[in-house]
Amino acid sequence: MRGAGRERRAWWLVCAGYVVVLYATLPLGRPVIDWLRGHYSLAQQAWLMNGVFAGVGVLVVVWLISRWRVLSPLAYVYAALLARLLYCEFRFLVVYPEERLHFLEYGVLACLLHRACAIDVRGGWAYAAAMGLGALIGLGDEVVQHLTKYIPDVCAWVGIAVNPATFRRYFGWSDVALNALGVAYGLAFWAGVVKNRRAAPLVPG
Repeated sequence: MRGAGRERRAWWLVCAGYVVVLYATLPLGRPVIDWLRGHYSLAQQAWLMNGVFAGVGVLVVVWLISRWRVLSPLAYVYAALLARLLYCEFRFLVVYPEERLHFLEYGVLACLLHRACAIDVRGGWAYAAAMGLGALIGLGDEVVQHLTKYIPDVCAWVGIAVNPATFRRYFGWSDVALNALGVAYGLAFWAGVVKNRRAAPLVPG
């Protein structure tokens, strides 16, 4: 029990730290987006995001190859299917290239949340709990973005001048949906690929 308590604390601390990083970096989003739009065309931005996901994809493929003795053949089918679905999302659902990062950020969060939830909750309930928590964190992401527009006013009260354009972030229900979709993809990858193991060989009696 003591070991389980340490594991529980460790994984929830990892989840909390990841969320803090997500939220703390939100004010940096607008300057980075404005810089990209000022220096690169929409097509070039899309290629940049494609490069990011291609790099992640290479790492996933290397991991899949290294786990061929452990993972079920069906896991590779699921991986290919998820990759194809993600491609369709990028092509038909995502409007701006940077919105693709929602899938990566919240897909990773989903795996961390499930790992933490699975210590105390088993089976499908662990996935449901991770999905609900991930969707709420995604909603909180947009709330924090909305609140960042008040940072220049707060800074002015204490005599610090900042550029309001730096904190020009907005609440968007479409981004809330993308965050939740990223959580769903992460959980689908965890269940269909990571946890899809070969059956243990029978030991002769």
